[in-house]
Amino acid sequence: MDSLIKIVALCGVVLILQALYTRYYGGLSAIPGPPSASFCNLWKVLAVYHNDMPRRNMAAHRKYGPVVRIGPNTISFSSPEALHTIHGSRQAYPKSDFYKPTSAMFEGAPLLNMFSTQDVKYHSSLKKRVGGLYTKAAVLRLEPKIDGCVSMFTRKIEALVPKDATIRLDMSLWVHLFAFDCLGELNVSKKFGFLESGRDINGMIEGSDRALIKTGLYAQSPILQWMRWVVETAKGPGMIDPVMKVSKSQQESSVTTPDYCIVMAGHDVLAVTIRAVLYYVARHPAVEEKLRAELAILGPKTAPFSEITKLPYLDAVIHESLRIHGNLGLVNERVTPPGGAIIDGYHIPAGTVVGVNPWVIHRNNSIFGEDVETFRPERWLDEPEEIIMDMKRNLFSFGAGPRMCIGKNIAMMQLYKFITEFYRNYKVKLAEPEKEWHVVGNWVTKQTGMDMLLTRAKGCEV
Repeated sequence: MDSLIKIVALCGVVLILQALYTRYYGGLSAIPGPPSASFCNLWKVLAVYHNDMPRRNMAAHRKYGPVVRIGPNTISFSSPEALHTIHGSRQAYPKSDFYKPTSAMFEGAPLLNMFSTQDVKYHSSLKKRVGGLYTKAAVLRLEPKIDGCVSMFTRKIEALVPKDATIRLDMSLWVHLFAFDCLGELNVSKKFGFLESGRDINGMIEGSDRALIKTGLYAQSPILQWMRWVVETAKGPGMIDPVMKVSKSQQESSVTTPDYCIVMAGHDVLAVTIRAVLYYVARHPAVEEKLRAELAILGPKTAPFSEITKLPYLDAVIHESLRIHGNLGLVNERVTPPGGAIIDGYHIPAGTVVGVNPWVIHRNNSIFGEDVETFRPERWLDEPEEIIMDMKRNLFSFGAGPRMCIGKNIAMMQLYKFITEFYRNYKVKLAEPEKEWHVVGNWVTKQTGMDMLLTRAKGCEV
């Protein structure tokens, strides 16, 4: 018994010494932050476990300043200079181990993709191979497919909303059904049946949600990452995210799919952004009135993308929605290079995890104005051109620099087309405006609890 007590005591002393070394001698002791974050990952783990990272990350920056230590080896930044140093330059830092679990296993090895790979050179080679498929010019050729998906969504909603009637619908779900089917049509040339059935087919959306939440949580600590690896190895290859199963099967059957991660994650972030537009416009009737007035000039037929992108207020509404509700809720983790780096006046040792949370940079009032908590599309119209351009440079919804989301052009086309046709065909308001929606403050900031009352717009013909 005495020997056991001595061993336990020795382990305790070692842990305390390790914690003290990490806090004071790891090279990051000068950086402020929550006290526990300087010697363990508990602050990060709890923030993500409670699905509250965006709010807690923003609060930490308000309290401690533009540079905050949120873990023993993790630094969160809020300045545009840090954003472009870490993410935006040609010498952008490599991704951290956070992204390792986002690669599906194939024949016993990770199936690396443009999103998950940490190797900068390998990412560059992948991007060269498929980048031409995602240019603005190339994406324009996909417009008929997007029009078809938007039309199908509108027909399905029309069947649920009789003329001169008001129907309550779970728009959080219906938006996701559209996003999943549309990306399926674009990436593997087939819809998955979500819109047709009006439900989550084979639990793919639910499975994707669980996978993203688990990844966001386990990635906050090396010990949790190790535990996840042990559990999933024990479960075997059959335990795989259903979305990855579909994407992987498309590759194995030689169906054209440039990068399965776009199917896997693209539907989530597209749905998040569409929900943000619907929710915030519904909460601001004056914005909806201006938007409808602008869309009224388009005429009765489906307008081409080249035309609707010229509508300034629609553009402002979409940019403001991307700003106020970032589709990702965690720090976009990168690793400082050999030799370390000077960022915002601090010397950051090599191998430190650094990055910017979209919610944090989008609340920087030196970039976006003093009213950053307010949904105000006019900020994208009324400011001087140089300020608007600066806001656009620091909009972090699709990443920045070499690792910017390759699917941005596709996502923006879907977004513009969907929003245009939705407001041309329907009038909507929140079913329970006194209640706030629920936001999952994890990796992807999915929203639920946004039932809406839909009525056909006057003269609507689908």
